[in-house]
Amino acid sequence: MKILFVCRGNVGRSQMAAALFNKYSGIKAFSVGTKIFEKEGQKLKEIPLAEPVIRFMEEEGIGIAENARTQLTPEMVIEFDKIIVMAEFETIPEYLFKSNKAEFWDIKDPKGIDDKGYKKIISQIKSKIKLFIKENIQSP
Repeated sequence: MKILFVCRGNVGRSQMAAALFNKYSGIKAFSVGTKIFEKEGQKLKEIPLAEPVIRFMEEEGIGIAENARTQLTPEMVIEFDKIIVMAEFETIPEYLFKSNKAEFWDIKDPKGIDDKGYKKIISQIKSKIKLFIKENIQSP
């Protein structure tokens, strides 16, 4: 099963979700953003706002500093089996809304929040990922 995680900037939520999914499922997931454009290919370590994302994933034993930002494209909707969307609705393209592969998770953007807020968001993402794996990946 090919899984794609989507958020707005491909710096926080989708990067963390893909990394945690990879860790817990053993299946390689990917992450993209709905609003990357000219910043595509930029590495997380080059983005000051990504510092807590990198740090908290390192605490999980996951290195993501070298991960690059990627822009969502219509072709990706065709290529992936399941698309988990955590972006704000106004940033989601219509072709993704129309896809029956999309599942929408209400995860707050951690941009600019404190460490306690980050830990809460990571905990939410972990819980949703573990449930998703249980319901969709693991055999009963």
